[in-house]
Amino acid sequence: MLCVALGGLVVGFGSQFNGTDAYPDAAAIDANYDAHVGETVHIWGEVTTADSGTVVVTADSLSLRVTGPTAGDVAVGDQIQVYGRLATDRRLIATAYDVQSPGGLRRMYLVSIVGIALAAGAFLRRWRVDIDQLAFVPREGE
Repeated sequence: MLCVALGGLVVGFGSQFNGTDAYPDAAAIDANYDAHVGETVHIWGEVTTADSGTVVVTADSLSLRVTGPTAGDVAVGDQIQVYGRLATDRRLIATAYDVQSPGGLRRMYLVSIVGIALAAGAFLRRWRVDIDQLAFVPREGE
């Protein structure tokens, strides 16, 4: 029961959390870009262009040329988290960034599933479910 409650809390937090209010969001920046020039921002977006030294990140309707990651660091379609300072001409000078490629995300889920299966197998080798008591009990002979 505790695991179900914990899982519900994790899923609930994930569905409600929209990021931090410390930085303007992409919609606010796009609505009044000039007012935010010089500010530090934190943007989650998708790489839409990554060629000839230009990396363009799009978040909602906001598109920014990002200086920091090179075209070799990212690929079109990668999800990227960028922290940096807004400059004129719709540029973002990155201080730090993190790239999540679709392949990396699939590997993360695969490793998680394998880990859960191994942990459940190790647990169920020594314990069994007693339906009458609605509890886990040690296996006989252990």
